[in-house]
Amino acid sequence: LKIKKTLIKSFIKGAKVNNDFKDRDTFFYIKIKKNSTKIFYFENNSLKSEQNFEFGSNIILKDISKITSLKIENIKNILDKITLTKKTAEDDLVEKEFFKGYDYVKIKKKLIYKIALARIQELSELIFFKNVNLKYYNENSKNIYLEVDQNLQYNCFKEIYKNTFSKNGSFDLHILEDLPNESLLKVANELVHFGWKKEAIPFTQSKKSVIARFFDTIFG
Repeated sequence: LKIKKTLIKSFIKGAKVNNDFKDRDTFFYIKIKKNSTKIFYFENNSLKSEQNFEFGSNIILKDISKITSLKIENIKNILDKITLTKKTAEDDLVEKEFFKGYDYVKIKKKLIYKIALARIQELSELIFFKNVNLKYYNENSKNIYLEVDQNLQYNCFKEIYKNTFSKNGSFDLHILEDLPNESLLKVANELVHFGWKKEAIPFTQSKKSVIARFFDTIFG
């Protein structure tokens, strides 16, 4: 088996964005998972910067749990069933039906909203807005593509993510659904066979087998 080139997943995702949004060749891509976050920057269709963080959306749940004294699983059950916005009434309580298997506690929905807002704003500052490694690049692009793991109560906090990462409209934010592996494989295949506009594709060094490196690249 002869390997012509190794494509890292962030590069493939950037190519996917460029394919879907033809007029965008300079942008930031942010992926928020449970316990990790990644941001990378493309400029003129070339991958310029990539940074990983060892924290993710789980800090939101932990903070809600700490302040409300609710168990994490109970919080997940609640967040799966409600939507929180800035218009949520101050005295609107979480319904008893969402406490099945747990003792009912009077918790205001607005309190959960405020906790989530504070944590998501903190995330956005650490990852992007106050990230000194991206200060120069921030001056070159206002385009952000945000992907949040769909299993992490994203719909509940959709408005918060949108307003926070767009700076209330100052940045052009596009929220992406989880990208299926099939679509990434298709893009990777096109890159290998036909190349891309810019051939600034980082190569990786690894002691793993060829097959292991291939699957780590696509699915890792």
